[in-house]
Amino acid sequence: MLTNVLKQITTKCSVSKLYCVASFGFSTLGNTQPHVCIVGSGPAGFGVAQTLLKNHEQVQVDMFEKIPVPFGLIRYGVSPDHQDVKNAINGYSQTATSERFSFFGNVDIGQDVSLPELLSAYHAVVLCYGAQEEATFNISGKNLKNVFSSKQFVGWYNGNPEFQNLDVNLSGKSAAIIGVGNVALDCARMLLKPTEQLQETDITSSALKTLQKSNIKSVYLVGRRGPMQMACTRKELSEVAGLECVNTFVEENCFSKSVETALKSKDLARRKQRRLVAYLQKVSKQVKDDTSEDTKKLYLKLLRSPVALESKNDDLIANVKLIKREMQGEDAFNPTFTDTNVVENLPCDIVVSCIGYQNAVISDDIPFVDGKIMNKNGKVDDRKDLFTCGWCSHGAKGVLADSSNDSLVTGASVLSNLDQLASDKNCNGSNDIVPKILQRGLQITSWKDWKTIDSFEIKRGQKLGKVREKVVSCDEMLQIANEGKSNEANTSEK
Repeated sequence: MLTNVLKQITTKCSVSKLYCVASFGFSTLGNTQPHVCIVGSGPAGFGVAQTLLKNHEQVQVDMFEKIPVPFGLIRYGVSPDHQDVKNAINGYSQTATSERFSFFGNVDIGQDVSLPELLSAYHAVVLCYGAQEEATFNISGKNLKNVFSSKQFVGWYNGNPEFQNLDVNLSGKSAAIIGVGNVALDCARMLLKPTEQLQETDITSSALKTLQKSNIKSVYLVGRRGPMQMACTRKELSEVAGLECVNTFVEENCFSKSVETALKSKDLARRKQRRLVAYLQKVSKQVKDDTSEDTKKLYLKLLRSPVALESKNDDLIANVKLIKREMQGEDAFNPTFTDTNVVENLPCDIVVSCIGYQNAVISDDIPFVDGKIMNKNGKVDDRKDLFTCGWCSHGAKGVLADSSNDSLVTGASVLSNLDQLASDKNCNGSNDIVPKILQRGLQITSWKDWKTIDSFEIKRGQKLGKVREKVVSCDEMLQIANEGKSNEANTSEK
């Protein structure tokens, strides 16, 4: 029966519909309590945890996160002005209230604890640590001042402790963003959106102050391919192109004869692409009066490939050298692209590279091919006790709903193997691994510690008229957690 259930879930998830695994009725087969470790506390990790806890009456789920606080991409990747998306943490927090769930923050798997150590302590380990490495283009000038990756730039305004020392200079007039996916549009929106519309969000106060002083008036989105290959969604595009203060300019050659033909297609599988390009065509014809000093400009420059970043002096970015490309073929959905000999210079004062993310290799025991963990329905190849979910399993693509679907499939795979794994070996989970971590002199944060930090951030945000003001230092997070424990101890003594 379990095999049939797994097939049902896999089929349903493949058409992007959410189904509750609980309705299929998994049950325990033995009396041994299974211990499952989840590495990563983002959407994929919490999705798997929800599936396991709902459908197995005895499983103990331990979640490990390398920084002291949870939520991964939701906390540090989703834009501050997308608070509706960040509300997903409410469901995750409900999952964390289970007596069979434990959170262990400030533990870097692969550094503080090895994967083999986890596998010996748990019946199953699920890798959900995302795509942590930034993709970089191998061109000259990539190390110039004011050239950033999307991971750096997004982390800077979202309060990721790793990027709070970034020296973002917005004194210039124009910005070039390499890439045309959703993250690229997020970065463009942060540079173009009126800052008063960001004041109540959870953007860091330091980033907000920098944006308030920004002189950026023009943002160039640079893409290597044509309009039908843009990786963004219509919604993301409309959120920046639809701003009252923004004029959007698109070159006419983007809407070639083949593109016009593609727009008339009735292929339902291409509907999202057609709607995106149709919207782009519409806004390009609706140029607003740009006489106001507050009017900013968004330029879409497709069919360009960056070949060099150049400076004038002091190693500060001043120009992006681009090679123009041609789109060939009558099918705009599947054209071929060739470089021309035409070189174009794009003067700019800041560059943000948004060309994707790569997976980090945390252990040689994980089979990687083309940057993806080899797996079938979340079960890692050649391993009976190792599973994976989310971006580290299939690459950095998709939105929150895709991670939810993926977690159902992986969760079902774990469940179908879990009782057998529990009967094969004796494991004590955190009782085995936590003492080792503490012996190495590391401080671990609990879910209770997170709630202390969470309360601190919300209260500090309320004083500033914001939903929260994030703590942007791991050391400060640990200090707040320790103070919370100390206050609780003093209260109990009284």
